[in-house]
Amino acid sequence: MLGARLMAAVTGCMQVAVGVLYISPEELVRRPLQPGQVSAVVWVESIGPMWFFGFLLTGLALLLAVVRRRGFIFAHIATSGFLAFYAGCILFSAVLTEPPVPVVHGTFAGFMAILHIAIARGDAERNCR
Repeated sequence: MLGARLMAAVTGCMQVAVGVLYISPEELVRRPLQPGQVSAVVWVESIGPMWFFGFLLTGLALLLAVVRRRGFIFAHIATSGFLAFYAGCILFSAVLTEPPVPVVHGTFAGFMAILHIAIARGDAERNCR
């Protein structure tokens, strides 16, 4: 149970930290787009502070699982789904953008999504529900 709680606590803090960065000054989050460039990440953010709330809520779900000692699987799957959407937005934008933009963050977010599924699976095997 300690391993499940530590993993959820660390990844929950990471999600909350990234969420807080999304309400920080623009320079801390992204470089400005060149004229004519498109970004699905910026488009989603134009709807409202979606990234802030997404990262914050998934982080709080993970931290709540630590405190309650249950809900680990749901929290990791929710985080995985959110990170997969985030990665998809970054990678989709990279395909549409001229000149192409780096895909490092999208790739990293995608693997973090897969990591959360692996953690949820491990938690299920250890009965840390």
